[in-house]
Amino acid sequence: MTKLAEIATNFFLASMILFNSFIICVSSQLFAHELSPNILDLKLENNRIKVQFTTNLEAYISGMDFSIVDNTDDYENQQLYKTYRALNNEKLSEKFLLNWNNFTTLFSFFKEDGSKLNKIVFSFLKSEATADLSVPRLTVVHFFIENEDLSPFSVQLSKKLGDTVLRVGKTKDGSAQYLLSGEKSAIISYNEKQLVSRVSIFLKYIQVGFTHIIPKGLDHILFVLGLIFFSQKMYALVFQISLFTLAHTITLGLNSLKIINLPIAIVEPLIALTIVYIAIENILKSEGSKYRSIIIFIFGLLHGLGFASVLNTFGLPENHFLLALTGFNVGVELGQITIVFLVYFILKLLFNTQEQFRNYITIPGSLIIGVFGIWWSLERILLT
Repeated sequence: MTKLAEIATNFFLASMILFNSFIICVSSQLFAHELSPNILDLKLENNRIKVQFTTNLEAYISGMDFSIVDNTDDYENQQLYKTYRALNNEKLSEKFLLNWNNFTTLFSFFKEDGSKLNKIVFSFLKSEATADLSVPRLTVVHFFIENEDLSPFSVQLSKKLGDTVLRVGKTKDGSAQYLLSGEKSAIISYNEKQLVSRVSIFLKYIQVGFTHIIPKGLDHILFVLGLIFFSQKMYALVFQISLFTLAHTITLGLNSLKIINLPIAIVEPLIALTIVYIAIENILKSEGSKYRSIIIFIFGLLHGLGFASVLNTFGLPENHFLLALTGFNVGVELGQITIVFLVYFILKLLFNTQEQFRNYITIPGSLIIGVFGIWWSLERILLT
C-alpha cells in the first residue's frame, strides 16, 4: 500500500471511530426526545374551519423554535421546558391561554385574493397522558376560524413551528400535505375537490421518503452500510439492495392498507438487531452464505414496518394513496442509492484489492455498526 493510501486509510478509520462515538453518545436521546412534525387537521363545516393542531405544546410555551431545535435535549432553556412538561392538562391549558393571542399569530389562513381570515376562536386542548416526563408529550389544541363566505383558502404556519403535516378531513381525496417549515399550503376548497396536483403530491412524498433516510434514518443507513462493507462487487450489492427494497415496499404497502401491523415497540428493537446480525456475519464470513439473500429479504420486511411508522403519523391521501405511497418509496430508494454510490465508490478508490477491503473496511466497519446495533437494541428494549 502506498504512503498516500496509508494516510487515507488512517484518516478514514479515525473518522469512522469518531463518528461511532458521536452516534453512541447521542443515540440514547435521539428517538426518545426527538420532536415529530406537527399535525394540522382541518374539518370544513358550514362557515367554520375546525382545527385540531397536534404539537409539543410545552416546547412552544417555553419559547422553543421548532425550525432550529429538533430534539428537546438540545434546547438551551431546559429547565423552563421541564417545568411546563410536568404540568397536568388543566395547568398547561391555563399557561397556554396566557399565550393564546401570540399563538394565533403563528397561523395564517389566506383567501385566494390574499386577504386573511382573522377570526380565530379557542375551544379546548387535551394532552396525552405520559408518565415518563423525559419523553415529549403531544397536545391537541382545538380551535376554529370563521369563514363566512366559504372562500377557498390556503394555510401557512410560522417558520418557528417547524414542519407540519396538513390533513383535510372533509374532502373527497382525504388530502394530506407535508409542509416544510414556513411553507404555504395549496388551495383548500369547500367543493370537495382539492386543487393539489398529482405531481406536487408525488414530489412531496418523495421528499418525505428521502429525508426519512438522509438524515433521519440512521438505522436504515447503518443496515445499508453493512451491505456495502461486505459486497466488493457492484452487481452483488445492487441485487441485495433490490431485494431489500422489494421487501420493505411489500410490508410498507400492506401496513398502509392496514392488512398487517406490528407494534413499533417490537419493530424498532428488531430493526436494530438486523444491523447486529449483518455486522456479525460480515466479520465471521469472508463469503456470503447461500441464505444471505433470503435473510436480507426478511430483514427488508421488518424495515418496511419501520418506514410505515412514519407514514402512520399522518396517513396517506385516500384518493392518491398509490401515488403518495409510490412517491415515498421512490424517496427512500433515492436516499439508499445516494448512500450506496457515495460510500461504495469512495471505498473502492481507496481499497482496490479484496484483502485491503476486508481488512480495512469489512471488519472494522462491521465492528463499528455492530456495536451501535447492540447499543441501539438495548436502548429500544429498555425504553419500551
